[in-house]
Amino acid sequence: MVHGQQQPPPITTNLQYNPNAPLNGPPGYGMQQQQMAPSIPASLSNTQYPGRNPAVEVEGGGRSKAQLIVGIDFGTTFSGVAYAFATNNQASEDIITEWPGAGTHAKQKIPTVLYYDQYQKVVGWGPDIADALAPTGYPKPQVQKVEWFKLQLMLSGNTYIDPINLPPLPPGKSEIDVAADYLFKLRQAIRAQLQKALGEVFTREERNIRYYLTVPAIWNDAGKAATRTAAIQAGFLRDENDNRLTLVSEPEAAALFCAKSGLLNLKVGDAILIVDCGGGTVDLIAYEVEEEQPFSVMECTAGSGDSCGSTALNRNFSNILRAKIRKMKLPDGSRTAGKVYAKCIMDFENRIKADFRNNGQKWAVDVGIEADFPDAGIEEGYMTFMNEEILQCFEPVVNRILELVRNQIIAIQAQNRLIQNVLVVGGFGASEYLFQQIKLHVPPQYQTKVVRPMDSVAAIVKGAVTAGITERVITHRVARRHYLMATLQPFKEGYHPEQYRVPSLDGRDRCKYTRQIFVQKGERVRIGEPVKVSFFRQVAPGATLMYEDVLYACDEDVCPEYTKDPRIKEVVTLTSDLSRKNLETDFERMDTPQGIFYRVYFDIYLTLDGSEFSAELVCQNEIMGRCRAKFR
Repeated sequence: MVHGQQQPPPITTNLQYNPNAPLNGPPGYGMQQQQMAPSIPASLSNTQYPGRNPAVEVEGGGRSKAQLIVGIDFGTTFSGVAYAFATNNQASEDIITEWPGAGTHAKQKIPTVLYYDQYQKVVGWGPDIADALAPTGYPKPQVQKVEWFKLQLMLSGNTYIDPINLPPLPPGKSEIDVAADYLFKLRQAIRAQLQKALGEVFTREERNIRYYLTVPAIWNDAGKAATRTAAIQAGFLRDENDNRLTLVSEPEAAALFCAKSGLLNLKVGDAILIVDCGGGTVDLIAYEVEEEQPFSVMECTAGSGDSCGSTALNRNFSNILRAKIRKMKLPDGSRTAGKVYAKCIMDFENRIKADFRNNGQKWAVDVGIEADFPDAGIEEGYMTFMNEEILQCFEPVVNRILELVRNQIIAIQAQNRLIQNVLVVGGFGASEYLFQQIKLHVPPQYQTKVVRPMDSVAAIVKGAVTAGITERVITHRVARRHYLMATLQPFKEGYHPEQYRVPSLDGRDRCKYTRQIFVQKGERVRIGEPVKVSFFRQVAPGATLMYEDVLYACDEDVCPEYTKDPRIKEVVTLTSDLSRKNLETDFERMDTPQGIFYRVYFDIYLTLDGSEFSAELVCQNEIMGRCRAKFR
C-alpha cells in the first residue's frame, strides 16, 4: 500500500480497522477479521454473509423481454461472432458467416489480422485485405501486417508468453490501440450483418445489445482489463460505466455449449475436463457437476494452461523453413527467398497444420519458382517437407499439452472425482493428430471418454452466446493465486526485520509490508460473491480524502510473509475517492498529544471470481462508486 498520503503527517497506517476498538485507543493495525465485517449495503447484496456477500447475478435470469445477445470469440489467429435474439432463456445461436472481402464464401471465422500504412491507418483487416496487398499477394510497400496482437494484451506480469516471439506492433501504437482497431472493424461488420438480418429490430435494440467476449482462462487481471479497455475504445460500450459487456472464459463458454448441445450425460459429482486448444493459448479447467436440473457446475481444480496454441506450431515451422531456405544460398533480401517463405507459411497455415496425422506423408508446396534447389528440397517448383520435419513442429507443443492434461487428471483423481468426459475444443483442437495424441496418452480408463464436438471450432463463440441466453452455470471457481494486501502489525523484536520497523502515534512500533491474505490459492470462491476488505486511516485536518492501495498476488503454494518479497507481485493500484464526504462531520475525531486527527473508515468489495476484476467502494454503508484501477 502507498503510505504517507496526507499532508502534514502523521504516518498513514493504511490499515484494516477493528470496529470494536475504543474511540481514543491506539490506531488499528490489523486487517479486520472477515466474520466481524458489517453487513453489505442492500444495493450491493440482498443477503448478508459474514465477510463475503454474493451479489445476485441477473444475466439471463427471469428475462421477460427479448434481448439481443452477441458473442465474440476474439482469437489470437482467428475470430468469430454469433448472436441470438433471446426471450426467457430460449434462443438458438446464429453464426455470422458473411464478412467484408470474403465474397460469397461463408466463413465461420476470420483472420485476426490488421494491415497498417505508413500513417498508421488501417488499410486491411480480417478477410478484407485487397487494398493492403500488391498484385504479388504480398503487402504493398510501406504496409505493415500485424498479427498475434491479442497476446500482447497480457504481457504484464505474465509468465506464459515470451514477447521476443511476438510480431512487432506499428510505431506509436500500443497493444490496446491495435486490439481496439481490430475490434472497431469487427463491430462495423457485426452492425452491418445484424442490420441485414434483423432490420428494424436491430435499429431498435442496438443500444441495448449485451456483448459476451471470450478471454483465455489463464489470462491475468491486467490482460482482462486491457481487453475491456480495447472494447470500450472500439465503441462497443458508451463508457467504462456501461455494463453491457461481459468477459467469459473460453473453457466456460465451451462447457456451456457442450451442456446445451446435449453432448454431456452427467450426474451430480461427475467431473469433466475442458481442453481448449486455441491459436495462442491452451486452457484446461475441470468442472464438477453440482446440479443436473438446472445444470450447474463448479471448478474442482485450479485451472491451468500455457502459450502452446497453434501459433507455436507456426514458430517451429518457420524455424525449419528458414533453415531450408538458407540452403538455397541466395543473397540477403532475395525476392525469391521471400516468395518461397511466404508460400510455405501460407500452405502450412491453410493445409498442412490441419491435415497432419504423422502417417509418413510427404508434403509438397508449390513455391512458384522455376529453378531447382535440391539441397533445400525444391524440385520442379515444389518444396518438399518430410513427415519427420512436420512432426518436429508438433512434438514439443503437443507434449506440453499432454503434460497439462496429465497434471489435471492427477489433480481430479486426488479429489476422488470420476471423470466422465475430456472435451477437446477450439481451433487447434480440430487437429486430428492432437486429438489422437490426447486419447492415446490419457489413462486407459479414460480413452473412450475423450470427445470432440462436431463443431469444435464454433464451440467457444456459441458458448459465449449461451452465457448471455441462460443463467451462468458456473457457481464456484478455484483461486489460482493468493490475493493479499500490505498491513502494519505490532513489531516483534527478534522476529520482524529491523528495516521494516516504523513508529506510530501510540508509541508502539509497527512492522510494515506484512502481508494479509484474503483469498488463498486453491480456495473455492463463489461466483458473484465479493470479498470485503476494510480500511482505516488516521487523517490530519484539511487532508485530501483520496487514497491509493495496492492489491498483490502470489503464485507460490506458500505465500511469503512480506510484500517486498520478489515472489509477491503488484497486481493493481486502487484509488478510493471519498471526496463527497466531509472529514470533520462524517468521521470520528481523535484528540491526541500529537494533535487532532480523524479516523477514516471505508470498505472495498473486490470481485475476483475469474473472468473480470472489479472493486466497489463503500463508506459508512454508502456506495461511493468503483475504485479507479491501474493495473501493473
